[in-house]
Amino acid sequence: MIYELVEDHMPIRQGDIFYPLPIILPTLGQLAVMSEYGEYEDTKWDIIQDRDDVLFILPFKKVWGIVATQDCDASRSPVISLFEIGTFKEVTNLTLPEKPPKWVSLITQKSRLNARWFYLPADEEFGFKERMAVNFHRVFQIQSSDLKQSMNILRKGRLVDVAYQHYRESIAHYFKRYPYDEWYSLTKEEFDQYNQQNGGSITPFAWQD
Repeated sequence: MIYELVEDHMPIRQGDIFYPLPIILPTLGQLAVMSEYGEYEDTKWDIIQDRDDVLFILPFKKVWGIVATQDCDASRSPVISLFEIGTFKEVTNLTLPEKPPKWVSLITQKSRLNARWFYLPADEEFGFKERMAVNFHRVFQIQSSDLKQSMNILRKGRLVDVAYQHYRESIAHYFKRYPYDEWYSLTKEEFDQYNQQNGGSITPFAWQD
């Protein structure tokens, strides 16, 4: 499909795919820390935030990850940033079609309209037993030295060039989006019409009131 194997000596680059990697999932309202008596007890972050000598027990889950760090930084950065990869259904929350024709429009049109995920097709030989997606909302980091030491075990491969180019542009599009209220430049009369078309619940700017 759109994946290729990588020789162990090749440096880490954007688009490399690793598995399994740990994502740490702390809950600031309930942390297990070691007490002065050598036992673990539950506490909250705001209670211990000023301490530097704290040992934690932190929950984690094993995930697929794809390198987000750019190539020029991956060679020298002490940490590598990755996006979490999950099943297509988990990441997109879309209803999955049963027939191929509907998958075509979902993969092409929905992928183009949704900046927060990047589609990855199933490939059992690569390790994806079902359709997957990169979740741009979920970023985590791993020590670069750790990834390099375990390259032959954890790196499963990388995107082929055409997929990598698309992936790189998708990242850029995701992070450069500028959220704005599209009605800000309308006149009062135009805004009134716009508001009416959208249920009448839009809050006007001062110059539209």
